[in-house]
Amino acid sequence: MMAIKIKEEAISIVKSGLAIEENILKISLDEYKKDLETFEREYKMSSDIFIQKFESGDLGDDAKWFDFLFTYRAYEHVRKKLKLIEEIPI
Repeated sequence: MMAIKIKEEAISIVKSGLAIEENILKISLDEYKKDLETFEREYKMSSDIFIQKFESGDLGDDAKWFDFLFTYRAYEHVRKKLKLIEEIPI
């Protein structure tokens, strides 16, 4: 792991920037979660089952599945970024 040196007087700026980014990510995560729940209700399957079926080719290539897929992948991407921010020791 690489350490980053930050001047003492800049720590509050870095913390503030991370807090803003964290809040934006949390809002995005909530929105993607709501969208996933809508897809899950509409197609009567959990996101995990959807991914398994999609990746195995069981669902075909209808455009509606790509909307579900995009939302799932965006949710996972935001979740990972949020976890990284939460692990920053400042």
